[in-house]
Amino acid sequence: MADTEQGPDLEFEKLVADAISLDDLGDALEYKVRAMGYAGYVYYTHRRKPLDEIVAGEPFVLSRGPGFLKAFEAIYYSRGMFRYDPMLQLVTERYLPFTTLGERSQMTLTRRQRWIWALEKRFGIKYDLFIPMNTPLRTQALYLFMLGDPPNAAEIIASTTSELHRLALRFTVSVADFLVLGQEDELAGMMFSRREQECLAWMSKGRSNGEIGEILGISERTVKFHVANLMKKLNAANRTEAIAIAARSGWLTN
Repeated sequence: MADTEQGPDLEFEKLVADAISLDDLGDALEYKVRAMGYAGYVYYTHRRKPLDEIVAGEPFVLSRGPGFLKAFEAIYYSRGMFRYDPMLQLVTERYLPFTTLGERSQMTLTRRQRWIWALEKRFGIKYDLFIPMNTPLRTQALYLFMLGDPPNAAEIIASTTSELHRLALRFTVSVADFLVLGQEDELAGMMFSRREQECLAWMSKGRSNGEIGEILGISERTVKFHVANLMKKLNAANRTEAIAIAARSGWLTN
């Protein structure tokens, strides 16, 4: 690892320096972490305060990983699970990287907290790494995960933690440039029509365009029009991603 560290670091620095958007930054980090054996990551930040005071839509989240995990993300944020996630509580208290496996055995969990880990297991998340990067005013962390039970997963995490910590700190500084320019509040100020809000709510419950049309008393073609507008506003590739973005941005609360 040490023999090849300088080259990859220089490559990452160039990718970060050339980024012109948050998506470019996200792609640069994804390229690095996937090469190390991780399936994806979640970067999040919010103003420093107790988790139970955080409302949906307040955390800024940038994630990369397999598309099916958008469903996990939608459930996690729409149900406000981040408010009682024991790992996120540890993030607010720690300054060095840690893993769920390393901390879980020492915890007495509530029913809701056990439900979080049951959901992670359902989606195949067993091995992960949390990297806190807190500053005086903000809670910040990079969460990296693997899927399934890959060979030598624990060894991979141990051997990459130091380098990932450095990359995460560099990534955080770069993200701050875009957040200072106001992109953190871009989604918060987005406006939806009443029909779009109704379609979004029924989409989150798994209803098809035809079913939504019957519920709202409008044609399926009209529903398609509203759904297309929603996806365009959210910059979502599909319905599942649209629901995930809406959930973590505070528009879906149950």
